[in-house]
This record gives sequence, structure tokens and C-alpha cells, in this order.
Amino acid sequence: MRQRYWLLVAFIAAVPIAARGQYRPQASFAFGVGGVLARPVGEFQRFVEWGGGLGTYGVINFDRGRHFGLRLDGSFVMYGHERYSTVLSPTIRRVWVDVSTDNFIVGFGVGPQITLGNGPIRPYVYGTAGFSYFATVSSVSGTADFHDGLSSTNFDHFTGALVGGGGLLFRLTRGRRPISIDMSVQSTYNGVAEYLRRGDIVEYPDGSVTLFPIRSQANLVTFRTGVTIGM
Repeated sequence: MRQRYWLLVAFIAAVPIAARGQYRPQASFAFGVGGVLARPVGEFQRFVEWGGGLGTYGVINFDRGRHFGLRLDGSFVMYGHERYSTVLSPTIRRVWVDVSTDNFIVGFGVGPQITLGNGPIRPYVYGTAGFSYFATVSSVSGTADFHDGLSSTNFDHFTGALVGGGGLLFRLTRGRRPISIDMSVQSTYNGVAEYLRRGDIVEYPDGSVTLFPIRSQANLVTFRTGVTIGM
């Protein structure tokens, strides 16, 4: 995993240099955002069910036809959530609070993207190297909506991530800021990661807390649907 990761990083670092030698840079940029549906695969599927969230990316194009570019990709996927109400403390029983715990993954990567064709439907493929951040965060807020809350990170873990994906752009408008519907699927290789899932934080009557982190392969397939705007 580590050798493949650094080989891809080296390739991605060389892409803009090679592209600059072939193409005259144009002031061309595309920004996309959309919903994400994540499906754990392999060993990860034994511990985690489907997740959902938000994906966003930007592509810097190096040619006039917007066929070759550098992609910066980010995602937020929540795969677990717990919530319950309790008194603020044993000595302050008239004030109730809501305790929420969220399990999520934040991903980021950089890499080349190739887009084919010039028509109303354009397929594309991309690959990125970056990281995935697994975290579990708990927060406390008043049961009344106007009360601010407090939060803390119970557990987190960083791991390198390799991503390969592709999709279709369905053009809606032309012009200097063309708009397209974007539908894509990507595979994320995180390797072995440590994380918490719903129920892995156990609280005892004496006030102590025990965490039961899982260590396993944590790979995903994600499906995205959103909108892309060219600039």
C-alpha cells in the first residue's frame, strides 16, 4: 500500500509539469458539488452499513477543450449517528440536554482528470492520492433550540487514500459558465484504519467511559449526483 501510494503521488506531481509543456494554460476552471452515497466494501462491510454526505471538487483545465485537468476532490460521509437525552448532572436534574454522537469520514485528494468528447454528454475518469480522516465526535446541547452546545472528539485516525473514479457530464447550458449534471462513481482504497461505529462508546454508572475501536480494512465505493459549473 505504501509503495503504491507514493508512486501515485510522484505521478500526480509530474502531471502539471508535463501538461504545461504540451498546452498553453487557459483560464478554465470547473467546480462541482453534490450528494454522496457510500457503500463499504470488503472487510469494512462487516462493521459499517451505508453512509451519506456531501462531495465537492474543483478541476483546473490545461487545454482549451477542457479535456485534461488537475482535480482537487473532497468529501464528507457520515456512517453512524446516536442521540439521547439526559440530565445535565446528578446535582442539576432540572436541566436536560441532548447528547449526539456522529461517526464520519472526511476525504481529500489531488490527481489528474481526463474528459472525453465535446458533445452534450462527456465521460471522464480521474485518480487522486490524498488522505481519509475517520472521526467520532460527541456534542451536548440544550433541549431548547436556542441553546448553544459543546463538542469533543472521542476518537480519530488519519490514513492515506487512493481513489479511482469516473462519471458522465450531461450539459444543461452553454456559454462562459456552462452548467452540467454530474453523475459518477468512485472507489476509495484506505487500507487498514481504526475507527468507532455506533455503540462503540460505552458509559458506566460511575461516570467512566470505555472506547472499543475497530481496526480493519476501510475501503468504500461512493456514488455521486450533483451539478458542475464551468468558469
